[in-house]
Amino acid sequence: MSVRTVNRGRRVVLVVYLVVIAIAGLMGAILGATRPDIVDPVLFGVVQLPASPLGMAAYGMITVGIAIGVLLGAVAYVAARFDTHEPGGE
Repeated sequence: MSVRTVNRGRRVVLVVYLVVIAIAGLMGAILGATRPDIVDPVLFGVVQLPASPLGMAAYGMITVGIAIGVLLGAVAYVAARFDTHEPGGE
């Protein structure tokens, strides 16, 4: 596996991560636009967000972004620390 392949794989993971965050924002905006009366977003139990499409989009993007980002960061840390395979080697 070459360094170029490793960088391409990281780029793919980053693009998928950003697409998932965008979908979460879109779904939050749709939910905020269609049923603002049933939602009351409170970010991390501290920050009160408005029950509007923008507030719900921000809530979805931040929540999903941090949750998946922490998991991806943990995987990257473990892979970098404990993976003994050298890129480009056999």
